[in-house]
Amino acid sequence: MRQLAALVSAAFLSGCTLFGFGDDDSPAPDPALAERTVWIVGTEGRAIGQATFSSAPGGTLIRLEFSERSLPAGWHGAHLHHVGDCSDFAAGFQASRGHLGAGERVAHGHRQATGPEAGDLINIYAPASGVFGAEVFAPYVRLASRRVPGNANTREVLPLFDEDGTALVIHANPDDHASQPVGGAGSRLACAALRATP
Repeated sequence: MRQLAALVSAAFLSGCTLFGFGDDDSPAPDPALAERTVWIVGTEGRAIGQATFSSAPGGTLIRLEFSERSLPAGWHGAHLHHVGDCSDFAAGFQASRGHLGAGERVAHGHRQATGPEAGDLINIYAPASGVFGAEVFAPYVRLASRRVPGNANTREVLPLFDEDGTALVIHANPDDHASQPVGGAGSRLACAALRATP
């Protein structure tokens, strides 16, 4: 019986390493970081919806839900920004800083050969009336507290729950996925702050 328990334990540990839970390149799974829902606030500082970030194989699933007429009708760019701070709503959410993953070797936009940045998401559509939502997938970010370095064949994976968090920012215009540095997305209309401590 003791030998069977040892074999099961060894097999479990091998499986953890095989699936990325025990090696040095992957953050250990943390149940507290499996899912997080945060408020989306507008430029008046009031909640206009919510964003739910969920761990998924190969990335992070983001579900957005908005109240009626919370954004002007039409298409809007959406990006993940470096700092989880939406407190300066009157100043246009500048505290959230620039796009997550922006750098010299990565261009902004899904239409760029060296893109997209880790924080580049797809555009969302706001109707003229009624509640609305969207669900997007971000493959280059994880609900983790540290970076996972890439190699010659893979991109670096960035953490959402690092020491200063991450912000989801909704812009006034659609992102053309090509123009630098922000795809012509314009001013910042809404923001959701994601931090390790809710």
